[in-house]
Amino acid sequence: MAINGGNSFNRIENKYIITLDQFDLLIKELGDHVVYDSFAAKNGGHYQVNSIYFDNDFRDVATRNLVRPRFKEKLRLRSYGGEKPIYFLEFKDKVMKNVYKRRIYLSDEEYRAYVFEGKFPEPNGDWKHDRFLVELKVFYERYRNSIKPSTLMQYERMAYMNRPGDPYLRITCDKNLQYRREDFEINKLGGNDLVPPNTGILEVKIIGAMPLFLAEALNKVGLRRYRFSKFGTSYLKEAKEKREQKQ
Repeated sequence: MAINGGNSFNRIENKYIITLDQFDLLIKELGDHVVYDSFAAKNGGHYQVNSIYFDNDFRDVATRNLVRPRFKEKLRLRSYGGEKPIYFLEFKDKVMKNVYKRRIYLSDEEYRAYVFEGKFPEPNGDWKHDRFLVELKVFYERYRNSIKPSTLMQYERMAYMNRPGDPYLRITCDKNLQYRREDFEINKLGGNDLVPPNTGILEVKIIGAMPLFLAEALNKVGLRRYRFSKFGTSYLKEAKEKREQKQ
């Protein structure tokens, strides 16, 4: 397991729909229990997150995530933008409440070859990297070998973490969420709004039991856990809009 760095993760993630005013109140309640994460600290407390989600023409991946099975999986390519963007290709699996991530780094050339030409990254001799590529091949076979870029999701992330020496805790709030189904230039901004203005998606990421101070702060702000998938919600939003147009 790797948490504060590394290419694999195992943790519990709880999500909440939150107003930005509520998020400000939450951070005030948490006080000195949290600090900016290292990347946010370098960028004024927030940074851009851009992710391409992959699916097939039958939307099997999105459908599976929406029916809330005991096990669900996603494949995405993520970049944090900037003048020298870094790219990650990663699996995000969820078994009950536990979230597992595995990822590999891609160069700009590998990102473009994979997204626009469908070319897999090459093995490089690193066992984690090469094992990931084996998983990637199996994933494609499981979804009829028709996996392709499906949705580009973009948002601004505010991120906090535990103080040095304290048990692992990560708190993020994503705002200005937008998505699009075409133009997969990952760091080119623009798309359709996913949630109403002044609304964010709060994620609380822990290992084991939730700290008492955090549970009390969430309760004081009036937050309750909510099942939410950005990827899946984009399809639900489109389906709702189509129904309303027919009425």
